[in-house]
Amino acid sequence: MIIAAVMLASCSPVSSVPSATPAARYVNAQLGYSVDLPAGWRRATCSEEIVKGSPLTAFDVFVGVPDSQEVIRDGMRVVVVSVEAAEGVTAEAWLKRNASRPGAQIEPATLGGRSGARSFLGATGHTYAFAVAARDRIYAIERTVLEPNASFGIEDQELEGMLTTFRVLEDATLGRAPIATPTPRSIESLVDALADAFARKDPIAIADTMTPCVGLDGHDMRSRTAYVTTIEAEFATGASVQVSKPIESDPLFGRVIRSTFSTPGKPTRRVDFLFREDAGRWSVVGILNRR
Repeated sequence: MIIAAVMLASCSPVSSVPSATPAARYVNAQLGYSVDLPAGWRRATCSEEIVKGSPLTAFDVFVGVPDSQEVIRDGMRVVVVSVEAAEGVTAEAWLKRNASRPGAQIEPATLGGRSGARSFLGATGHTYAFAVAARDRIYAIERTVLEPNASFGIEDQELEGMLTTFRVLEDATLGRAPIATPTPRSIESLVDALADAFARKDPIAIADTMTPCVGLDGHDMRSRTAYVTTIEAEFATGASVQVSKPIESDPLFGRVIRSTFSTPGKPTRRVDFLFREDAGRWSVVGILNRR
């Protein structure tokens, strides 16, 4: 599924952030699509956008929670837009390969005046994904589908309605958003900044050491605001964090440092911070709670 692929993607700095219009019509001129967002919905901080440029692979994730609560994991209520190089594949074939699920059916469909295909649940007829081919690309949009006993169930009229508003923009509207050049930061200065921020229990300074989206324990993706919100709650209970200065190399995760979280009345725990460099700037991109 498209959504499963996004959950497994690594967290990286977002190169550009297209904006939603005041009328909640979200327009991504770089990728060439638009979609209407329900009240309270927004493009997630943890959207990967362009994952690979050649051949094109890009994802945008939409969520219905504020940045301070953004945690994306398998089973969350999300909508994902995928834009990929078609490479000769039809919309129907693309859905069969990428958005098929047990009990689902795929049939030709029209979306926004363009011929394509839809994936729907055979037992109920509810649509959960559309795909169309345009400009040698496949444009697809998919919503979460959970079991009937889940809080938002198989039928989700709000998100199903959102899917039908998806539009591929005309060629004349395409553009490329400017990409900001990050300020260089060495790994040594990053470690110093992280240690100082935790010593001062300064949430703003902690967030500044991180990319907009960070991975947690290898399966969650969350905005740095959401992560720091949990840290603030720990500080409120008297927790303290000691960051170790030696920078280590992990065979799976690359450059890391260790830290010790201490909370009154609870066992101390080891937490590793994972680093990555982007255009000369090192940042925290992941957190691992070690046993």
